[in-house]
Amino acid sequence: MRAAVRTGVGLLLAGGLLGTGGTAHAGGGWIRPAGGAYAKIGLTSVNTNKYYTLAGQEITTNRFSQQVASLYAEVGLGHHLEAVLNFPAYRRARFSASTATQGIGDAQLGLRYGVLRGAWPLAVSVTAELPTGNPDARGTNTSNSQIVIALPTGDGEFNVWTHAALSHSFFEQLYGTVDVGFNARTKGFTNQYSYSAQVGYLLLRKVWLTGTIRTLANVQTPRSGRLASIGIGEGVAYSTAALGANYAATDHLWLTADWATGFGKLRNVYAGSQFTVGVAWEWK
Repeated sequence: MRAAVRTGVGLLLAGGLLGTGGTAHAGGGWIRPAGGAYAKIGLTSVNTNKYYTLAGQEITTNRFSQQVASLYAEVGLGHHLEAVLNFPAYRRARFSASTATQGIGDAQLGLRYGVLRGAWPLAVSVTAELPTGNPDARGTNTSNSQIVIALPTGDGEFNVWTHAALSHSFFEQLYGTVDVGFNARTKGFTNQYSYSAQVGYLLLRKVWLTGTIRTLANVQTPRSGRLASIGIGEGVAYSTAALGANYAATDHLWLTADWATGFGKLRNVYAGSQFTVGVAWEWK
């Protein structure tokens, strides 16, 4: 069960992939014991030409593609406490008619505290998102080098996510988790909130199958003058559905694969099918 709930919540957010605090808080209500740890290296890719404006209008543009290599880790600190890291170590983005930008993204570092244990574990977390990416990264048009295109690797702000997650194991082969969160943003960006639900089922004692629904929304009407960056700027909103498979290759080694797609209200994002593969190691 421990590794199964560490597979992550798939996000469809091409412009702001892994940048909104949504991908790596699938730990649910369970907290790792002191000395326990988990680390996952993942590669996420998306390729699409569908963009949703701040008003929610779908438009077709030059094809946008992005790849992100990320590290997610948890370490049990004892006393119902664990540290969590989500680090987009390499992020590359381009349009079909532009050169690419590349670099690190905005790192997230947080603490999770187990408020309740037992049959219904409840955990709360506080995660700081650091402006380690480059908000000024620009590509150039391949036909006219005088035309520059904003393709940032970070949003340039310091923001703080708080989350509460409640989980339950219905029996050894099935679990469920619900999560609610609030994103306190800075530099004039509108605050956000999120809610999600995930179920997992153990198949043949080797493969955890997961299904996740997640929504990110704004607490008030976004300001159009603060659009800033597609996917990681002002007014980003989306709902996603994700499916995952997580195979226990050994007692410690996990191989993971996830697919996600968007639905419902989409704002200031490029949207298309997103695929993630990963390798994880668990210290128990």
